[in-house]
Amino acid sequence: MRKSLLVVAVCTAMLGCNADTLGYIEKGKYDVLQKQLEKSEADLKTAQQQISECQAHKYQIYKSGWRTWRLDTVTGQTCILLTSEADWKKPETTAQGCF
Repeated sequence: MRKSLLVVAVCTAMLGCNADTLGYIEKGKYDVLQKQLEKSEADLKTAQQQISECQAHKYQIYKSGWRTWRLDTVTGQTCILLTSEADWKKPETTAQGCF
């Protein structure tokens, strides 16, 4: 009798539970939401790229040793702005110069 009553109670409890009650959503809704999320992320990435392209380059100049460097704060690139004439004759210095 107890086993029968337990089986009936479990079956009744299972019938009262559905995906919404448990916090789950249907597979079809999930797939639609995932596609919307991917599209939103792609749109966000595109918008961020457009914003970075529209930003004016902002430069910061700093001195390190005998060289004066220029930092582009938008892109993060650095180049040698000023140095001695002897240093400019070195190919590696010329390659790092601002053009």
